[in-house]
Amino acid sequence: MSPRASTLVGLFTAAVLASGGGALADNPPLTGSNYAIDVYQGPVLAPVRVSGLSGAYAPIAEGVEGISVNTAAPAVRSLYSSKHVDYDLSAAFTFPSSLRDTDFDNNGSVGFAKDEFVFVQLGGLIQWGPWGLGGAASIQNYTLGQDANGQVLNLGMTRFQLQLARGFFDSELVVGVGLRAVSLNINPAADTNNTLASMLGANVEAGALWTPMDLPMRAALSLRAPVKGGLTPDGPATADEAGNVLVAGLYLPESVRLPWEIEAGIAWQFGARPLQIPWGPERAERFKALPRSKLLLTGSVLFSGAVSNAIGFDSFLSQRLERSGRRLSVSPRIGAELEPLDNRLQLRAGSYLEPSRFDAVGPRLHGTVGAEVRLFQWSLFGLMSPDTSWRVSGFADVSRRYFAWGIGAGTWH
Repeated sequence: MSPRASTLVGLFTAAVLASGGGALADNPPLTGSNYAIDVYQGPVLAPVRVSGLSGAYAPIAEGVEGISVNTAAPAVRSLYSSKHVDYDLSAAFTFPSSLRDTDFDNNGSVGFAKDEFVFVQLGGLIQWGPWGLGGAASIQNYTLGQDANGQVLNLGMTRFQLQLARGFFDSELVVGVGLRAVSLNINPAADTNNTLASMLGANVEAGALWTPMDLPMRAALSLRAPVKGGLTPDGPATADEAGNVLVAGLYLPESVRLPWEIEAGIAWQFGARPLQIPWGPERAERFKALPRSKLLLTGSVLFSGAVSNAIGFDSFLSQRLERSGRRLSVSPRIGAELEPLDNRLQLRAGSYLEPSRFDAVGPRLHGTVGAEVRLFQWSLFGLMSPDTSWRVSGFADVSRRYFAWGIGAGTWH
């Protein structure tokens, strides 16, 4: 390990050892609706390749997987893309943790039943020449726990992204703009058709990717504006003269907010395989002749803004005032990808530091691993080329009081 890498790992470890603890019971009870919920996602919940690389995917930004981290992704041509009009489809799943006492929010409390979650991402993109249009929906469903009346609640949250991007200077620079929206619904677990409260908010995002043809590197910058939406009660509710709203024994917040985000990253590929080649009609034959040997190293830093007068989901359910997001959060991420068995197996590993949004709790270090295996050739009942190869992939994400795993499937390139 290089001295620089050793220093980075040392800083990560020191930060984790500095972690503290917190107890919701020590915080005063909520007495009204004068607060917001900080919808900050600390753990990396993303498609399989992104998760296996610990979220350090903004400087790679290929395929539908890149939509969640870089708005330039729809126009980024993968090495195998040679047609004037091309497309990509993706589906990925992250399953519930098998560990008990999961601290999903990293707030120091394990009483939150948010360890029972399912994350699904569906998306697609189409490319024509230097242009690209893509969209993705990330669907998260949680068993939140009991409200103040002992009723078990479910939370459904969907993040939508729609992006338009274009390549310039022979696609050495790709830029994109888009819209990200978030919807949220709270339902009783016993009656999921009975919505107690809902929320919808949207704002803009932008991203850029630099891919110099004479270097095996890429550099990225992504900007995402904050999203704010008012939580609207849809079921029986009572409000006092001050505007405080009670639903199922819970004081509803005035708003639900996603913080602004800035992410910057760089990737470098070692080995005989190039990271990018010029796009054009002759690209298909050139791609088939490329060597497979590679070692891709990638890293990024995600900055998430502060949110005023906010608490976390755990505090919302327990109806305790524990402030969340009062300061800037910084999450460094590193990942590596190699192909030890040519045209058969790819392996991934990485690590990221998850900051805590709570004053009394420190950050925690995550380790991720992933693999992708080529299986067989199939034309999908004649809908695709007879030499189309299919693959299955998976990942695992482990940290203190946290574990997640996921699987995916698609075509092999």
